Amino acid sequence: MELNTEINKVFGQEMAKLFAASISQEEIEAKAQKVWRELNATNNGWSRSSDSELEDYIKKQFLNELHEEIKKILAEPDNKEELEKRAREMVAEARRIGEEAIIKSMAEHLVSNALSVYNIHDKFVSDVMEAMHLRPQSQWR
Repeated sequence: MELNTEINKVFGQEMAKLFAASISQEEIEAKAQKVWRELNATNNGWSRSSDSELEDYIKKQFLNELHEEIKKILAEPDNKEELEKRAREMVAEARRIGEEAIIKSMAEHLVSNALSVYNIHDKFVSDVMEAMHLRPQSQWR
């Protein structure tokens, strides 16, 4: 049985060589150009995308590789120390910004209330606020 298989294999290879030798170079080039055109042909019909078969294949391969890389990254264990450090930095920054906003608001209200108690003119209030850098000039004029 193995001998029969080997004979058929060798015989098939020789027949393929003979057949290939009988094909002209022009015919091979014409077939190659036809296949290339078909691979690059686009169908702009309603049922298909405008990409050619070759473009679709390349996109699928690229997406498969990208998907594998994403799965590898997601499979890696999280660096909990780094995440905790970043979270603490974000909280500290939020606190700092909040405290600055509260202090600025308190200062504005204290100055405004103190000056308005004594019925001081608005122009004077705005000049004091500007001097203390509590409000930009455009807000009062």
